[in-house]
Amino acid sequence: MLRAAILENGLVGKVEVGSAGTSWEAEGMPMDERTELALERAGYSRPFEHSARTIHLTELLGWDLVLPMTADHAQLLRRMVEQAPKDSAVPEVRMWRRFEPDADPAAPPTQIAVEDPWYEGQGAFDRTIREMRKSVPGIIARARELLEER
Repeated sequence: MLRAAILENGLVGKVEVGSAGTSWEAEGMPMDERTELALERAGYSRPFEHSARTIHLTELLGWDLVLPMTADHAQLLRRMVEQAPKDSAVPEVRMWRRFEPDADPAAPPTQIAVEDPWYEGQGAFDRTIREMRKSVPGIIARARELLEER
């Protein structure tokens, strides 16, 4: 979704998108077929280039903005950032759904987590993609702000 938005907003070559997890269990696995179908149904075109990988501190410190999906992921990523050497540039860690247009800035992370559709049917994956799309314009706006701050 973000790659498509970067293309649509003329940010190719200015903004890079990556995806990484906080645990190793799915390392090397391709995108779930249900996610691919949900993306296609939402109007995104193949191929979907994705292979699960685990985030490492050195990589994390090279990013400007990190968008965890769950409260647990956010907490883990913030702990990783705290381990950064002094005077290191550290990324902004903000939950994905904080960028929804009507997001309550005071909502606790557990209330704005992206629900995991894994144990549900295809409809849950479709719903998750529709819900996540709401945040994309806000994320793009924040990316533009970060570019201007450089």
